[in-house]
Amino acid sequence: MKSKKIPWFAITMILIFSSVATGLIMYRHLNLKSVVIYDQASRIYMKAYVNTVEEALEGSGISLGPYDKISPDLKSSVSKEMAIHIYRAYPVTLIDGQDSYEVFTTKQTVGEILQQENIKLNSLDLVEPFIGAQTRAGDRIQITRIREERVKEIFQIPFVTEVILKDEMDDDEIILIQEGQMGSKSVELKLRYENDQLVARHFVSEEVLEEPINRIKHKGTQEMLVTSRGLPFRYSKVIICEATAYDLSYESCGKYPGDPAYGITYTGTYARPGVIAVDPRVIPLHSKVYVASLDRTPDYGFAVAEDTGSAIKGNKVDLFISSNRQALRYGRRKVKVYIIDDVVEPSLIKGYGN
Repeated sequence: MKSKKIPWFAITMILIFSSVATGLIMYRHLNLKSVVIYDQASRIYMKAYVNTVEEALEGSGISLGPYDKISPDLKSSVSKEMAIHIYRAYPVTLIDGQDSYEVFTTKQTVGEILQQENIKLNSLDLVEPFIGAQTRAGDRIQITRIREERVKEIFQIPFVTEVILKDEMDDDEIILIQEGQMGSKSVELKLRYENDQLVARHFVSEEVLEEPINRIKHKGTQEMLVTSRGLPFRYSKVIICEATAYDLSYESCGKYPGDPAYGITYTGTYARPGVIAVDPRVIPLHSKVYVASLDRTPDYGFAVAEDTGSAIKGNKVDLFISSNRQALRYGRRKVKVYIIDDVVEPSLIKGYGN
């Protein structure tokens, strides 16, 4: 019996179909991608026939938030073995001066977040936490905007009334010999602003523009208040106050040597014995006073009201004492503060601060 021969065209078609099938199998094998997706603390491994990063995410069921970042980007082609990194955005509160708002970021440090938000800093600005600090969700970044400016202010220099007692004049007789005139000085101050709020005034320098002219009176002898040192003077008012003492230590003034405002009073003078801090609503600044003790301890004596203090409110005074030890020992005492009207002898005005 004769065997049947397979037609040549059938053999050709079989060969063609076999080649195509082999090609398809090889193509699918070559197009199979091995991908690792790093999503924060998670790792997702997948093998799939994908061409782009976006297709890889869709295949793994991962979605991105509006502020999330991915590397490589979504349109990038996927290689045979590839790592994809997802950086999830988290919220941070940003306080810039007086403005506060929330930002979403994938950055890791304070400095990177400020750069992301295109925030420029001046040399004096303060940032908390510091620029290199690591950040987490819910953190607060606060920028304190600081600026300084120098100004000149004119202050009056009060004149002193010199009263010279004259035995040859009748009691209570007063003759004005010379009228007094206020002087003036220009004080340069450095003002420090934080978020547009004035927080400090630092003394820089001063220049006397016009010296004061003292008022001079001749007065007949009469009974006057005599201090514990035997010095008579006339006063216009007496106030019972609670007295404390301060010095130039950091515990007292809150400043260290080298600070531009170290040792400078509110009125721009230097702190020294004979200077007291007052509440200007009770004792006007520049007032000449005499501080007398009420507990049999020595009087503080003649002084000038040239300073203020945050704790000095109402009938309180703070007396400057050079020695830290003596200032601490002074404690709290009741004193009489005489507001001086007339100093009896010109030499007595040199006693202030001595």
